[in-house]
Amino acid sequence: MSRSIQKNILVLLLIAQGILTAGCATALVIYVKRQRFAVFDAEIVRRVNALVSMIQVDDSGASGLEFSPEEGTLPAGDLFVIRDLKGAVIASSPYGIESLEGTPLDSARDLAFVARGQAYRGRLARAIPVVDQDEEKPNQPLPQVDVSYAIPSAGFDATSRSIASAAIAGSLFWLASSCLIAWFSVFRGMLPLGELAEQASAVTERSWSLSVSPRVKEVSELRPLALAFEALILRLSAAFERERTFVSDAAHELKTVVAIQKSSVQVALQGPETASNYREALERASEDIDRLNALVHRMLSLAVIEGSDRTRMNDAVLLDESILAACDQLRMVATSHRVTLDVRAAGTCFIKSEEDLLQTLWVTLLENAIRYSTPDSSITTSTTLEGRSCVVAIQDHGMGITEELLPHIFERFYRADSSRSRDNGSGGFGLGLSIAKAIVERHNGRIQVMSRLGLGTTFFVTLPLCEPAEPLNPR
Repeated sequence: MSRSIQKNILVLLLIAQGILTAGCATALVIYVKRQRFAVFDAEIVRRVNALVSMIQVDDSGASGLEFSPEEGTLPAGDLFVIRDLKGAVIASSPYGIESLEGTPLDSARDLAFVARGQAYRGRLARAIPVVDQDEEKPNQPLPQVDVSYAIPSAGFDATSRSIASAAIAGSLFWLASSCLIAWFSVFRGMLPLGELAEQASAVTERSWSLSVSPRVKEVSELRPLALAFEALILRLSAAFERERTFVSDAAHELKTVVAIQKSSVQVALQGPETASNYREALERASEDIDRLNALVHRMLSLAVIEGSDRTRMNDAVLLDESILAACDQLRMVATSHRVTLDVRAAGTCFIKSEEDLLQTLWVTLLENAIRYSTPDSSITTSTTLEGRSCVVAIQDHGMGITEELLPHIFERFYRADSSRSRDNGSGGFGLGLSIAKAIVERHNGRIQVMSRLGLGTTFFVTLPLCEPAEPLNPR
């Protein structure tokens, strides 16, 4: 099942916006409701005080108090009951006693209840002093009353519902707007990614051109991906071109050898039918087959080395032993070329390698040095330690290589006229140094060359040493 980054981002934004909006709307409704409760309570207090101000001291009455309201001063619809501290009713509104009787207004600061089909909100004010207007008795204690007062809350509840509805509507509008803006932003933000994918999909085996637009590179999150794509395409293009050149050069080499062999057979068939002529033709054919076999063997060796897995290199190979074994293998060849081999070891150096792979490297480099060394010269192989690496230098005193040809000597089937042509009798195919470079790179090392025309050539091979903690099997 495919997953959409854009969809995931929008869902997360929607959830976050929904939670935030719901929290803000709830907080707003609670805050407004509390403020309106405070205003409502303040209005009840004001009406209670106004009601108490209408009470006068009357010594002739049983309670000593008389309620004397002015006409039109009592709000219509309010419920109230005024009692003295003994519980006697001093005054009440119409239906006040029956509506407020048994209502536990004293159980809370304010209380909502329903009386006669109408919603009320009220409170009980206890021991409110009644100010005596008679100045002749200033030292007498002021009488006190308890007042139960309730105001219809229909308008209050309607306003609260309106505020809540407005808050919810505003929150939903904000949520919808946020989602729309988020979708538009994510959609616009994903456009460079789609553009990069479109440009990458245009790369084919015939067109390795990937030109990432500046618009894509301006996006900080996409810039590393774009640069990685460009670098990858360049590497793939180089590898593809290298393989195509390799196939072309290999076909040319094979064609040349087959053409020479065919020519030798045709000459034998067209010549006198004698045993000596046939034998000479067969000998030339055998030499051509040997040459063809050597070419195929080197091509297969290069393909195996470049395509093999580094994890197979689990042996700790003693470097000096592999160099000495290569020298022993080439001792007769060096003698036939009147060249001496000199080995200068640096000590015990173990290299993580595969069986016989290092020896193949030294044989390849030493064969190349022997082939192009002048007679009565020497080839020096020395090893030195540099930190956690070992540097092997193979120096000959041959004809050398010109500076402009040095960058190409590791290319497949490359032969410089001054040192690698078949005319000098070397019989090389231009694969030896390519094989050497592949072996070095497989060891995570590097190979370098320094040469001066007429003075000789030196190859430097740097290889990492084995870590002591690696579980290797020394050979």
